Amino acid sequence: MPKRGRPPLQSDETILEAALRSFASAGFDATSVRALNAELGLSHETITQRFGTKSELYRSAVAHGLQQFVTEFDREIESQPKGNELDLLRATLRAFMIAISHHPTLGELLHHRGLADGERQVLMADVGLGNRMLQFAQLLQRLHADGSIRDVTLREVWFLAQGAAGPLRFQAVAVMFDPIDGPIDPDRHLERMVDTIMRAISVS
Repeated sequence: MPKRGRPPLQSDETILEAALRSFASAGFDATSVRALNAELGLSHETITQRFGTKSELYRSAVAHGLQQFVTEFDREIESQPKGNELDLLRATLRAFMIAISHHPTLGELLHHRGLADGERQVLMADVGLGNRMLQFAQLLQRLHADGSIRDVTLREVWFLAQGAAGPLRFQAVAVMFDPIDGPIDPDRHLERMVDTIMRAISVS
């Protein structure tokens, strides 16, 4: 016979992870806070008491996802050898592709109507992503100024890298190419795509 009593408490991180998954799969409107409470074994008011309205929960969940993205992005950059600024650019591109492939729903969630105009920039600033984007842009400007790369914008490089990470983000689509290209090797794919982008923006 099941034990009665107070539902088990869940950490804020567990709740935000569940909310992030729900918002990503069902969308803002279809996500039910009551259903999230039930899924986590919580009383029907617990999440609202901790995070406020559904819109506030959405912002907290997106901020949590962004923080995970930034943490992985930083870790991947630190793990790569960087003898000069071209090496730093390669490391930054690779880190971005790895982080975006592990957090494929963030881009969609940032565009969702659950965020009011201007909140995206606030959230990105709060977790440090805005500062990292500025550093990335400054790196591109320095490399262009010294003649190492073409005149490319952060937006252009960002979406080039995002597209290049597509096979790692959308694996169900990527497997359609297995009969022609063979199974994808994630590490080899990353290296090939970084090489392709570097060649595309290089002046030599």
